[in-house]
Amino acid sequence: MDDKTRTLLSDISARHSGLNLVRGGSGLQLERLASCVDRVDEFLEGGLPFGSITEFGMPLGKEGRILALKFVVNATRGIRTKPLWTLWISSHETFRVFPPAWFARGVSPAWIVFAQSDRPLRDLKLAISNPIFKLIILDSPRKFTREECFFVSRQARQNRQLVMLLRDFFLSNRQGNIWASLRMNCWKRYPSGTLMIRVIRGLSRRELSISDAEMSPLYGTHAVVVPPGPIDNLFQSL
Repeated sequence: MDDKTRTLLSDISARHSGLNLVRGGSGLQLERLASCVDRVDEFLEGGLPFGSITEFGMPLGKEGRILALKFVVNATRGIRTKPLWTLWISSHETFRVFPPAWFARGVSPAWIVFAQSDRPLRDLKLAISNPIFKLIILDSPRKFTREECFFVSRQARQNRQLVMLLRDFFLSNRQGNIWASLRMNCWKRYPSGTLMIRVIRGLSRRELSISDAEMSPLYGTHAVVVPPGPIDNLFQSL
């Protein structure tokens, strides 16, 4: 087992003693993960599908990651699903994850693990393959070959995982990825601050515009007060 994977699993074991780290998530049969934003979930026909890769075009500075954050909040807080172990692997060379900003936006620290690697399949292959992680986010991997994408797609299908592949550029049909079942671009349009979601492949071609107010619902007892400031302050400069 590689050192980074050993560290991640030790962290999980320390939080949840007695959890089977080999088959702890293999019995869950999940179909889709909701964002808990009604219009978004209607637009995506229920949410993002487990057992596959969903690829997003989310350039830094465009604040599209606010959409990714909604799915992570649901997964880690168990709003419309059981709490799910989530692995976020950031590949940014000049930024690192700033966990307090994530927790302030509703992500539960009890169910998420952060890692840093520009070659996630080289450094964290065993963690990505472990069915304990039901939601995996590969954030802007710099070196991610077609063969590696095929491997991740196959593991997601076998383990019923949802893999969110975030790109720091906009997707197009000319930049194809045959292993992603769903591809879309997401960005904020200014000065209105409207969030735009445009499907590239996987559903019929469609586009959604949604206001800040609609993206900040109250979840009853799970109400989240979102602090002001751009979503990109989830990361700190190195």
